Amino acid sequence: MTWLNTGIGGHKVRDLEARWQDDVLDARPDVVSILVGVNDMGWHTIVPDGYVIPAEDFAAGYDRLLAPLAEAGTELILIEPFLLPISGTVTARDTHIDEEIRKEWRADLDPKIQVVRELAREYGAHLLAADSMFAELAATTGPEYWAADGVHPTPAGHAALASAWLRLVA
Repeated sequence: MTWLNTGIGGHKVRDLEARWQDDVLDARPDVVSILVGVNDMGWHTIVPDGYVIPAEDFAAGYDRLLAPLAEAGTELILIEPFLLPISGTVTARDTHIDEEIRKEWRADLDPKIQVVRELAREYGAHLLAADSMFAELAATTGPEYWAADGVHPTPAGHAALASAWLRLVA
């Protein structure tokens, strides 16, 4: 078995599209697992030249990633992007992310989560409902235990994702 991780932190769907042929399609994988979307959310709030990425653009780009894989018979595992409801303010780049910005992020992310769910149905892909999973986990421990800043998993968050992934594909 060969395991390739071509993920690059901070990438959005459009970034994956730019390198998809070389990084993924040329490898002719049997299984592809994708977690993308949180950087497509709220990007305009933390990058000076950032802009809103509409759910429709996110959906179209994601679909372009999946179509050639489905055509090749690749098993697909889609992981929802997630945002945990932490409290207080965190810093991303030079921007202070407070609860008001996170509300804006949530409003931006929810339609993108729906896109991932719809694409999973359309392509017959496995769906790891990470946003729901973390919401349930956070209800008992607090969200910071799973992702201190709401988006980047802690070791416990990574372990929860890995366990859920293994249960999904086992």
